[in-house]
Amino acid sequence: MRQRLSPKSFRVLFFLFLFVADFVVSYWVIMAAYEMRIGLLPPGAAPPPRRDYAGLAYLFAVLNVYFLYAFGTYKDTRGRSGIDEFFGVAKSSTVSLLVLMASTFFYREYEYSRLVIVYSFAIAYFMLGVSRCLVTAVERRMLAAGHGRKKLMFIGTGGHFETLVRKVLEKPGTGYTVLGYLEEDHSGELAAVPLLGSAAEMEKFVEHYEPDEVIVTLKPTHHHLVEAVVDVCDRRGIECTLSPDLVGLMAGPRKFDEISGVPLIRVRRLRARGFNAFVKRAFDLAVSAALIVLAAPLFVVVGVLIKLDSRGPVFYLQKRVGMDGVEYWMFKFRSMEQGAEENGPAWSRENDPRVTRVGRLLRATSLDETPQLFNVLMGQMSIVGPRPERPHFVEKFEKGIARYMERHKVKAGMTGWAQVNGLRGDTSIEERVRYDMYYIENWSLAFDVKIVILTVLTIGQDVLNVLLRR
Repeated sequence: MRQRLSPKSFRVLFFLFLFVADFVVSYWVIMAAYEMRIGLLPPGAAPPPRRDYAGLAYLFAVLNVYFLYAFGTYKDTRGRSGIDEFFGVAKSSTVSLLVLMASTFFYREYEYSRLVIVYSFAIAYFMLGVSRCLVTAVERRMLAAGHGRKKLMFIGTGGHFETLVRKVLEKPGTGYTVLGYLEEDHSGELAAVPLLGSAAEMEKFVEHYEPDEVIVTLKPTHHHLVEAVVDVCDRRGIECTLSPDLVGLMAGPRKFDEISGVPLIRVRRLRARGFNAFVKRAFDLAVSAALIVLAAPLFVVVGVLIKLDSRGPVFYLQKRVGMDGVEYWMFKFRSMEQGAEENGPAWSRENDPRVTRVGRLLRATSLDETPQLFNVLMGQMSIVGPRPERPHFVEKFEKGIARYMERHKVKAGMTGWAQVNGLRGDTSIEERVRYDMYYIENWSLAFDVKIVILTVLTIGQDVLNVLLRR
């Protein structure tokens, strides 16, 4: 039997395919407009050099691919109509060409024909629209053939449940294999897909069937189960989509979506993904590399003080849980007596007798955390993000605190939104999670810079407090 592509492999393949197609077609939009302009020249007139317009074409290709990404047209297209695809490329092309036109006014070394850019509008709409429709058609044929199909489970029998089941079964090009549904009460078979069990026991069924996506269509009498469903999906990395009548029960950003015209709301759209993840990583590399170089003399001084103050190593390696639940060794300057946790991990507390004299100074000024710059440089952490926790405590919090595991969908940070708002040390975990989720759902590079500045000010205040106490 021929092996079929997994949903993840299929998505990567088509992202690359779409990216290359968009870039190539965008380049030929300008070149086609150039050829059209040459055809309208009077006899004997010298045509402008092709290489100058080739440069303009490359610039448009880069701009258009960027705006196509920024407008969300590279997200999963299954269930999206050709009209939506056309409007997506039309919006991107319009913005890209306007930016291109504006840039030519400031470039004085060569006078580009404004007609070439005017022609490019119509050509872009046509060529990119046709290209997207062809790529989408190929994608749907491959989905219908079984490649990249997602395992889908319905939870609840209210809202658009029966309509959605019918649409998915009628249109294999949406790329779903329906595992079945969970019912709120014993109402019997309601759809042409298997009845798996009770919605009240959804965690057991989700664990057993391992769906790629869950669509929540609970009846109004069972809306109280929504938060639990979303939390289970969060902990297991499963896409969760809500029927529109349920969206008011959930906080955070929402992505309005559809399956064959049926409106849905996809929850938990992470902003630090794709190009944004590249920007965040570049920021992390630049800041961590610069700070390591600048702080090298300080590291030497701190290391000497630690060795003079107590026996043991300079650095302390502690296992923490990072992005996607992956464990790693986090670096810190040792601030406790050697063997302080021989009886197992425990929370640090105020006036902890295990902390050394130099350790108290390091903790008061947050200098004990600075070796984590090496974790950032190695890609295990970020400058800004939710603070990481040890596996022992993660297992404990996962069971008792809603949405806790969603913190692990991004890299852990040296500092975070919770920390600059005073939630450091022995403070409420529930409150920290709320601040962490706000950061994850509202990430931007400007937000990271703001948190870094607030962190520097907070550390400065801590240092001042230490000096005044002395």
